[in-house]
Amino acid sequence: MFYRSAIAVITTDLMRDVPMDLGALGFVSAAFFYSYALFQIPSGVLLDRFSPVRVMAAFFLAALAGVVLFAVAESWAVMVLGRLLTGAGMACGFIGALKILSMQFSPNRFATLSGIVVSVGNAGIVFATTPLVLWTQGLGWRTTFLLVGLFHLAVTMSFVLAFRDERGAGQGAPAPETAGGGDALGGLRMVLKDGQVWLISLAAFIRYGVLAAVQGLWAGPYLMDVMGYSPVTAGNLLFLLTLGVIIGNPASGFLSDHVFRRRKGIMIVALAGYALTLAALAHVPIGAPLWLVALFFAAFGIFAGTGSLPYAHLKELTPPERAATALTVLNFSAVVGAGVFMQGLGLLIKALFPASTVSHESFRVMFLVCTGAMLAGVVLYAFTRESLTVRVAEGRER
Repeated sequence: MFYRSAIAVITTDLMRDVPMDLGALGFVSAAFFYSYALFQIPSGVLLDRFSPVRVMAAFFLAALAGVVLFAVAESWAVMVLGRLLTGAGMACGFIGALKILSMQFSPNRFATLSGIVVSVGNAGIVFATTPLVLWTQGLGWRTTFLLVGLFHLAVTMSFVLAFRDERGAGQGAPAPETAGGGDALGGLRMVLKDGQVWLISLAAFIRYGVLAAVQGLWAGPYLMDVMGYSPVTAGNLLFLLTLGVIIGNPASGFLSDHVFRRRKGIMIVALAGYALTLAALAHVPIGAPLWLVALFFAAFGIFAGTGSLPYAHLKELTPPERAATALTVLNFSAVVGAGVFMQGLGLLIKALFPASTVSHESFRVMFLVCTGAMLAGVVLYAFTRESLTVRVAEGRER
């Protein structure tokens, strides 16, 4: 999660040290998401077939090579290559964690636990806000990323030493090694024929695409160049957004698992609130009180902090032996959305406002486009059906 968002607050440093325009900057940031998305399906098939620790460790070490390449790059093309390698290497991190949860814990804890995974992961985004600004000011962005690479290596080694491939009692999924390649590809074909997979995945394409584009890239220029805030203030506002995401994921998971016992309804409310917040940001004037901007950024994070629920929702609509494959299709869509919105919004603004790409009016249009996209996400999710776990629980109560 750190790698996804680390570009936003160091755009000035990158453009100073490595010559590039806004189009190239958008490509550098989006490259991570394109390769991350491309490797979703292969990594899901591998996770369903082999032990997660083997797959995840190999991928994580490839990502480490990309981090080092990015840190020493002297051109934006080499930066793109480093980001592509990092994205590919991190492709199975989230789904691998969900695979472990599905193997070792009961279904009625999945939304809560996956929400915790997302929140802990979002601590990486916290470090990509104000702390990253302070580190780069003191050490430089290159040294900072090399130190992050050392931490990356330590986490990978700790994971390899700590992981135990134990199936939880009552879990029906076969051992990963028993699934053949033909069965895996057949499972993928069955997943892609499921209309619910498409509805939930397209909604995720929009929901996460907007979040990643704003949080990971465009909030930085908006806050610093348009609203006139210092890098530290911009980092603090991004921290509030991220804090909202961190709070929202386990809270929405708990509400879904234990209070309302709904996936669909909570997601529709969250997506609608998300759209309203984007519309409000589109109408914030320059010189607005800082507390108002902070309030909207916090609300943005809370409404966006329901990202773990679609994974719980889709998992419960999918047979256990195809769970990782279905979840990687969902994750693929979400991450492609991040790349498309991150780069696409930049290209759109460049086309509409060639003489003033970084202006209040250009970002107003950007937020309104995101609002319309989010309303489309509400419509998509309205056509999903409630998950199997919820329907079974209601049947038992009756």
